[in-house]
Amino acid sequence: MQISLFSNLILIINIFVRDILKIMTQPVRQYRLWHDYLQAWTNASFIRNKHLHSTHYEGNLLIVAMDFRIYEIKLFSILAAELHRSGMIPHVLLGNRRKQYWQKRYFKIYGVKNFIYWDEIAKKDFDHTLYDHFLHDNMSFNSVKEWKHDGCWIGPQILSSISRSNHIGAPDIRSPDLREQLKARLKDTIQRIPVAKTVLDLVCPVKVLLSEANYAKYAPLTDLAVNSDIDVIQVIQTTRDDALTMRRLNKSTRRQHPSSVDKENFNKIKKEKLSTQAEQELDDIIADRYHGRWFIQSRNQPDVNELSRNDAFKYLDLVDNRELGVIFSHVLWDANLFYGKDLFEDYGEWFAETAKAVCLNTNLNWLIKMHPANLWKRQRDAVTKEYSEVKLIEEHIGKLPDHVKLIYPDTKISTMTLLEIANYAITVRGTISTEAPCLGVTTLTAGTGRCDKFGFTVDSDSREEYLDKLSNITDHPKITDNQIKLARKHAYLAFCERPWVMKSCRTKFDKSPKKHALEANLFLSAKSWAEIDRNGDLNMWRNWAFDDKEVDFLSKNYKRK
Repeated sequence: MQISLFSNLILIINIFVRDILKIMTQPVRQYRLWHDYLQAWTNASFIRNKHLHSTHYEGNLLIVAMDFRIYEIKLFSILAAELHRSGMIPHVLLGNRRKQYWQKRYFKIYGVKNFIYWDEIAKKDFDHTLYDHFLHDNMSFNSVKEWKHDGCWIGPQILSSISRSNHIGAPDIRSPDLREQLKARLKDTIQRIPVAKTVLDLVCPVKVLLSEANYAKYAPLTDLAVNSDIDVIQVIQTTRDDALTMRRLNKSTRRQHPSSVDKENFNKIKKEKLSTQAEQELDDIIADRYHGRWFIQSRNQPDVNELSRNDAFKYLDLVDNRELGVIFSHVLWDANLFYGKDLFEDYGEWFAETAKAVCLNTNLNWLIKMHPANLWKRQRDAVTKEYSEVKLIEEHIGKLPDHVKLIYPDTKISTMTLLEIANYAITVRGTISTEAPCLGVTTLTAGTGRCDKFGFTVDSDSREEYLDKLSNITDHPKITDNQIKLARKHAYLAFCERPWVMKSCRTKFDKSPKKHALEANLFLSAKSWAEIDRNGDLNMWRNWAFDDKEVDFLSKNYKRK
């Protein structure tokens, strides 16, 4: 949006004053920030060379960057630069002109010149009669989850935002405090819809590039773009430090997990036999995920040990002559209502009902493994209250029986050990549903959107069916050799082909738990476009980005182009 010359002058003065004050009050932090900025400016000089950009216009690219960290700004800027070189014009959506001046500075390093600010687009007056339409005495969690308005599915986004901000796995709709939060977030989310429409009208993008697609802050824009058949590309971090996962969001894939595998690609690989090299590559990747090679994944495995079956059973005090079932719990309050169909209202209800069922099934040893990411996510958010999982067990069960053990996030036993000794794995749609079947573990799911209906997991169409299978789990056929082969082919796509591995950039992650601007960072290692072309990574990205019929980025496909 346009602002007056006088307002621009005032803004420049304010930013200058802020810079001086921050240098005076935070000299070390500001030195590091300015040093990184100047280094990035120098390294990206060839990217800013407008003479190397195509004169052929391919349309506008919208980068949704309202909450981007410096790492993400650099990353998306470099991806956008490759599309810019091929004729696309990048536009960046920031949240606030006055507060996000550092974000704008970093984007401009890579030749981005067009910015639009969410806070400068006027919101329409809220129609208060909508409160009566949405908020009523007969509300349930599921009815709120189905809330839709003006082509946008707003219920899961609102509930997940509340769950995330309160760090609770089972929000109680009947709570007066929660109803007030629903009311506030309902107004804010609905008011975002016309603003998102204005953004799309102003930029007229042919492609939208984003990382977060689902929380209430972003979902209306994502839904509107998808509904308008705009090419929406989601880029997320994998468990590898040097790679990303890229996926197209369209009307078919909008509610699938971004790390899932397109069934059409899976059907192709089903007909093939994995080569010895591919089998080894998969084994190495799975091992890397649990052996500390990557910082991002190592946060979930701090100071753990791998044990033999006998040692693990002794350590966990399990009955030696019984099989073992492991419930691999999700982070109950973190981004879990968007994907596919859930058999239960929320992850909290799934956790409680699953725990109750295994308490009654005394034929097995049972472990309830809390997700290890609880540890560092709670630490970063300064959460000190009781774990949601512990609270749910206290409310619904009380004391766990002897055949059921709760494994805390800071356990010293490796997840790899649990996968090697387990006979059964239970999840909604976690990564475990990809990994465990590869290792011969019979795996039950309680939701769609990731590994269901691929032929190697035990899926259910209702909560009753799921709970019955759980209660009679030893009567269910074990995973077959053919299913293990299917699982490995699926995992090969997910872990080996889906990641886009960087060659022209390198990453650096601060292992300390403190939040700061450069805790995650990215450095452009290539010195020229010629070197980037020799590396081939950005060429592969560009080829896939312009191939709008392909849902998943698959490295092997685009190496052949």
